[in-house]
Amino acid sequence: MNDIRKLFSRYATYTLVFVSLFLIMTLISGDNRPFWLGMAFGTSFSLVSLWMTYFQVSRIGKMTVDKKPRATLGTLSRLLVFLLALWVAQQLPQYFSLTGVIIGLSVTYIILLIEPLFRISLSKEKE
Repeated sequence: MNDIRKLFSRYATYTLVFVSLFLIMTLISGDNRPFWLGMAFGTSFSLVSLWMTYFQVSRIGKMTVDKKPRATLGTLSRLLVFLLALWVAQQLPQYFSLTGVIIGLSVTYIILLIEPLFRISLSKEKE
């Protein structure tokens, strides 16, 4: 379970770097502020989803050790978090671009897909 915690910490760090980058872009950009703010907002909700996934994986790990099945709402709760982010962006279009929020919601998943490729290439270079 310690490996899962390390992965979560690494992915959360990468996601926070992207949130910071998007906030900096919000300050720098002129006309695209709602887009970059939407990206930061969506990526923040993506981080919440990552945390919820980590919590569910930890809980399922404990369930297998204890051999006590429990009901979980993992996918449903993450879907509700995404819907909440989209609803807020739709209610406040002057602050958040809906396109930026949608792209921001996928940032953590993109990190999850790409980061192992960098790990593999780095380990091959060390050999």
